[in-house]
Amino acid sequence: MPAADQAMGMIETLDIAVFQVKTESTPNDRTSFLRVQNFARAALGRYVYLEVGSHIGGSLFPHLIDPACEAAISVDPRPTAQPDERSQVFHYPENSAARMIAVLSDCLPPAAMTKLTTIDSDVSDVRADAVDPKATLALIDGEHTNRACFSDFVGVLPLMRPDCIVCFHDANLIADAILNAERLLDHLGITRETVFLPDTVAVIGLGSLASAVRDQLQPHALDRETYLDRSQRQLWSHITEVNSPKNHAEIERLHSENSKLIEEIECMRKTSLDVQAHLDAITSSTTWRASAPIRAVVDRIKRRFAR
Repeated sequence: MPAADQAMGMIETLDIAVFQVKTESTPNDRTSFLRVQNFARAALGRYVYLEVGSHIGGSLFPHLIDPACEAAISVDPRPTAQPDERSQVFHYPENSAARMIAVLSDCLPPAAMTKLTTIDSDVSDVRADAVDPKATLALIDGEHTNRACFSDFVGVLPLMRPDCIVCFHDANLIADAILNAERLLDHLGITRETVFLPDTVAVIGLGSLASAVRDQLQPHALDRETYLDRSQRQLWSHITEVNSPKNHAEIERLHSENSKLIEEIECMRKTSLDVQAHLDAITSSTTWRASAPIRAVVDRIKRRFAR
């Protein structure tokens, strides 16, 4: 475990070795997390960190060890499995706040752990007065579906100060939710600025921090339209790949059913030909011709009774 001074030096120099707890993020993501943390420290001085979806606390660690972070709030309903925009379900065995606290406690001094508050709930169910003081920096990293991510954003807003920073991890998967968040802020008349950092970290600056996000983080950002277009194409490709075995199995099933249907039609056609041949044999027989007068009389009687 790095000493506090050493850890701060690592944070300030964007040294991702400061992440002492496993986190499901790429090296570039971790660099982006540290860049945003440094930005928050410079813009706010001291800050309150709120995180939606913490698992075992990998992305909480740098904030807990940072003296500029006054408090850290982890909001996580602790699911054992959850869906994903990639058409997959991801499993999180032993997903509990107690496990996370135990993991973090092995890497952090007791004083750092006193800053941590855990709320085992969906953020949409958290009362606004449950977070005091209000957060100024948030990371949304819960269920990676557009529906859930947008719900998380709506739930986070009442827990934040007006001038704040809201980040999203795996932005390439939930780009539609981010675009909807922007539309909501525009509808509410809240000034905002969004940047996309490598690899998959989106940052929205709200209120007075919007221009600071644009000026200080935009130089490190990816081109917005290129990023959104590429993300959508990669997501579609991944969904196709995930569902390919299911699609092949369905095609094989349809082929099998089609073959059976063709056999049944052929059998019915042969039966029809056999019946027709039998009828032809009957109508061409001597007995059929000889009984023609009798059939004619019977037909007249039927027509008479049908009137």
